[in-house]
Amino acid sequence: MRHAASSSVSFHRRRHQVCAFVGIAAALGLSGCGAMRSIAGINTVHLQDAKVSGIQSDIGPGVNTICPRQPVQMHVVVTAQLPRQPAPASFETWSGGNGTRRNGMLDFRNFVFASAQGRFDELGWFAPDPDVLATVDSGFAISTQLLHPTASLAQTRHYLADYRCIASVGAPGGPGPSGADGASGFSGSDGRSGYDGQGGQSGGRGGDGMPGGPGFQGPRLRMYATYASTRRYPKLIAVRVLGDFEDFVLAPADRPLTLLATGGIGGAGGDGGMGGSGGDGGRGEGDKDRPGYGGDGGDGGDGGYGAPGGIGGDGGGIELIYDRRYPELAQLLRFDVSGGRPGPGGEGGSGGSQGSGGGGSHSGRSGRYGSYGSSAPDGQPGRPGHAELSAGDVSAYFRDLPGVRML
Repeated sequence: MRHAASSSVSFHRRRHQVCAFVGIAAALGLSGCGAMRSIAGINTVHLQDAKVSGIQSDIGPGVNTICPRQPVQMHVVVTAQLPRQPAPASFETWSGGNGTRRNGMLDFRNFVFASAQGRFDELGWFAPDPDVLATVDSGFAISTQLLHPTASLAQTRHYLADYRCIASVGAPGGPGPSGADGASGFSGSDGRSGYDGQGGQSGGRGGDGMPGGPGFQGPRLRMYATYASTRRYPKLIAVRVLGDFEDFVLAPADRPLTLLATGGIGGAGGDGGMGGSGGDGGRGEGDKDRPGYGGDGGDGGDGGYGAPGGIGGDGGGIELIYDRRYPELAQLLRFDVSGGRPGPGGEGGSGGSQGSGGGGSHSGRSGRYGSYGSSAPDGQPGRPGHAELSAGDVSAYFRDLPGVRML
């Protein structure tokens, strides 16, 4: 029954909040659910009841390439006449993530996006297939179809692959696990009323956080580098990666490329738990012969201590062999085998609130607030790994790659 009563209170509180939103909306000349969605910034346009006469999709005006390792968001412009509108107008999709205000913009649920070279999320973001070789010749084909009960409008656009977004190859070690936060201290019970009120019980101390775990060591990799060309690009840096994982990248030849095998970041230390609230003092009832004294309020519990962050993982190892025909590659390929960053230390828990003194002819005194727990330091960085490079014949590692030819 207590749970049902609590649910009823929550329902009425939410209903009150909704009514408050509607009241604000009414003052702004808005109405109903659309008003609340406008206040939240998510009152998007849906086209199921509109007369749609045109559709144009792209990933940005003038953009005709996609990098295999950089997400892009679709952009759609539609010419449509909405119900109760006197004439057609242009509408477009919004850009950004979930927190973006998008009132009056097209909802991405008006469309279905599809591509054999990647996947889409519900906000129109396209995650390209990161396999460079999968699109080196074909590029990317993206289709956009309007979801509408009567209008059958669709468009397919083709984009060439480019590699400007690829500034590094390799990977860091995995991050360390975060430490658990400390539990909150128990609240002190209230003192009972009587001739003289009882004192409230002090709140319990918050639990201490747990230390963050160490980051994982960076990978151990063998890399082979040369210059290569594709049908569209006459000169690119090509790197083949073997070892703890395999990869192949193409990158611009006019700037450095970083080879990564860094240690993982240490885990965050857990925060200290909040101290429990002190209980209120009981009321002193007294009688006709002597006034009652209210009980003293209980002290708030102290907050728990934050825990230190984890140690960063040690850097990994890279063995690089570059094409001996191109000694300048040694200057364009840069190593990063640094140790992982330290995990951040946990914050101390806040102190519990004081209990109030009990009433009566003579009120009891209030308790004290609990003290904040101490915050903890960050962990230590990981140790650097090692890297070595040498020149050699790398042709065996770049044979029979579709669409890629060694220079």
